[in-house]
Amino acid sequence: MEERIVSIETARKIAEDSLMSFGIEKDAAVRGADVLIASDIRGVGSHGLPRLIMYERDIVNGTVNAKPNVRIVNETASTANFDCDYGCGITVAPLVMEKAVEMAKKTGIGLAGAKNGNHFGIAGYYSLMAVKENLAGYAASGSVQLIAPTGGAEAVLGNGPNSWAFPGGKISPGIMYDMACSTVAGGKIEMAVRAQKDIPVGWIQDGDGNDTTNPLDFFEDRNPKGKITGTLSPLGGVKGYCLTVAMEMISAVMTGGATGGTGRGLGYFMLAIDIDKFRPFEEYQEDVDAYYQKIKNSKKRPGVDEIFLPGEIEHNYTVQRLKDGIVPINPVVQQDLTNLAIKYKRLPEGASVDDFFAMY
Repeated sequence: MEERIVSIETARKIAEDSLMSFGIEKDAAVRGADVLIASDIRGVGSHGLPRLIMYERDIVNGTVNAKPNVRIVNETASTANFDCDYGCGITVAPLVMEKAVEMAKKTGIGLAGAKNGNHFGIAGYYSLMAVKENLAGYAASGSVQLIAPTGGAEAVLGNGPNSWAFPGGKISPGIMYDMACSTVAGGKIEMAVRAQKDIPVGWIQDGDGNDTTNPLDFFEDRNPKGKITGTLSPLGGVKGYCLTVAMEMISAVMTGGATGGTGRGLGYFMLAIDIDKFRPFEEYQEDVDAYYQKIKNSKKRPGVDEIFLPGEIEHNYTVQRLKDGIVPINPVVQQDLTNLAIKYKRLPEGASVDDFFAMY
């Protein structure tokens, strides 16, 4: 089976239909599908359509509430804290950033937290929600326990996914980073297992705290469907460990979210800042253009053709994907989507991948 290319709208409809088949309501499924497809468009394939199988599993095992009662439990003019009622993260977290943006437009800053959430996809989706409104944005979340503290061999910390994003200038793109506090996100280990490829030293440790290049060492008995017994390595050693603790403090301890565990009940922290409250936005844009050019045109190391700013490669990738209007789907994900459609009676038993895509 080969990689299949579909239109962005087809990919979005696949995500939406799949989420609804799991019991998620229409409006929430539309929000969740947008988060997933934004990941695929940015080239972050590990957090796009491949995540549907994980969200379905979490609903079945009770980690995720398919029909949550999302509500604000504490609120001031510029702060709000949500109880997400254990909803699917990609469907509830957008509501948290929407509130932060709403408050920032009124007061200059919006700080929205949440408890009782779940895995929310790529952090950059939420920081860019603010950028679309000409605001600076920040988003952070807890995660399942994946990192050992410095000197430890047991995963007791999340990997601290977080993202800052800033509007671009008049001619330069926005500046954004989206990263975890681990050397790589856990999704990249899953992708390496699926591709049956080794990984670089420094990505993970096995259950005894030893470095390894075999992604299967991340799992008990090297079974990728089994319990995770290895740990992700923190970015930059002790510095990544410190960042992870900080991420859990603001997104979980401060908001009432869970710190790791199974990933159920995670907290979020969303921030939106109105730059125009500090200075005229057009002046800001002029300085962003100058800052961009300063870095872009700085002296390069031998063999380097171009210097990129944070998020620029993904921005260029997104522009090209939107221009082409397509999303690639690898063979493993094609089969997963087909299996889910069969499980939820959208296709008959024995249906093929071709039968699945014929629906679209």
